[in-house]
Amino acid sequence: MTRPNGGSASPLLDEIERRIASSGRITFCEFMELALYHPEHGYYRRKGVKTGLEGDFSTSSDVSPLFGETIAVQAAELHELLASDSWQILELGGGRGLLAADLVRGLERHAGPAREALDRVVLVESSVELAREQAARLSREHPSLEIRVAGRLEELEDRSVRGLVVANEFFDALPVHAFERTPERLTELWVELDERGGFRLAPEQISSDAAARLAERYRLCPEPGDRCETCPAIEPLLVELGRVVDAGAAIFVDYGHDAGTLGDRAHADGTLVAYSNHRVSEDLLSEPGERDLTAHVNWSHLEDAAAVAGWAPAGRVAQGRFLLALGIAEEIAAAASASDPALIARALSAKALVMPGAGAGGRFEVAAFLRGVAGELRGMGPLTGFGRT
Repeated sequence: MTRPNGGSASPLLDEIERRIASSGRITFCEFMELALYHPEHGYYRRKGVKTGLEGDFSTSSDVSPLFGETIAVQAAELHELLASDSWQILELGGGRGLLAADLVRGLERHAGPAREALDRVVLVESSVELAREQAARLSREHPSLEIRVAGRLEELEDRSVRGLVVANEFFDALPVHAFERTPERLTELWVELDERGGFRLAPEQISSDAAARLAERYRLCPEPGDRCETCPAIEPLLVELGRVVDAGAAIFVDYGHDAGTLGDRAHADGTLVAYSNHRVSEDLLSEPGERDLTAHVNWSHLEDAAAVAGWAPAGRVAQGRFLLALGIAEEIAAAASASDPALIARALSAKALVMPGAGAGGRFEVAAFLRGVAGELRGMGPLTGFGRT
């Protein structure tokens, strides 16, 4: 059975329709929250592969294990800066657990002392199914490693982490408020039923003053007809992260822009898209729970929120530059010259991590922050002399 909007009948669809019937409409932010994180039927809650060739999109960890193994070089340098007998890695939203497993393997390959001092990996994952998969992968590949799983940061004790926080394509999946500028004022986009019983977006009154203030503060959707998104949830999340982390670095990898770029004509329609079977769609409302929904990160907002939460900026560079500064070119060259077909394939796949243009090397950026520790991070530094030491 299908609905007039093209979506299949489902318990989540029923739930959204009930909420709209009760109040007349719901905000797009509530729709996105339900579509992605409904406890039973949300996209990130239901069973099934989300990333990789069999999923709906690929992360850099799906592309090549060299992504995590190279970040391990940065993690090992951080361990030296901390000058601590023990340290931890905390990952936010780790998907299938590839990044954490590759990161630990990279420590084993390149930084034995840092690996020996690593006493715990903490996985913060709201999906029970994904958390189970992450923990199982880590336990299988690194059986001696202590693993802790938490559904939310709030479950972790104060100052319980001293080390590295990493999040790859995490912030782009946080629910956002969507806005449209009319000739008279800024309006919020709500989801309502159309005449055929399908979903449509309609500009109405503002539901969140905090979200609207972000749109005005960063001069988003400046002209009538423009659309934009804001994510006020970033601010309390970074505060909570600061409560948990005693000292260390946070490395966030994602796609996004400075506020000035998000407010230009190229982004006048906003940045929200849906992903399914490795295809991008601007139809945001069909098949809730069956497709990923994302919005580009406002790096200006994230960096401002980090500063307020006590995180010192350590730099932001393109992903390709970050990985090259940490020595991935040497890894690719060594693998490409090997006689083992598996190593050659590893090298070829890793090239996509640093390629500019449509490649991940330019499309993604890496933002780094420090808390309770001083020093420069090699991944944010120049590309000359970037071999490992």
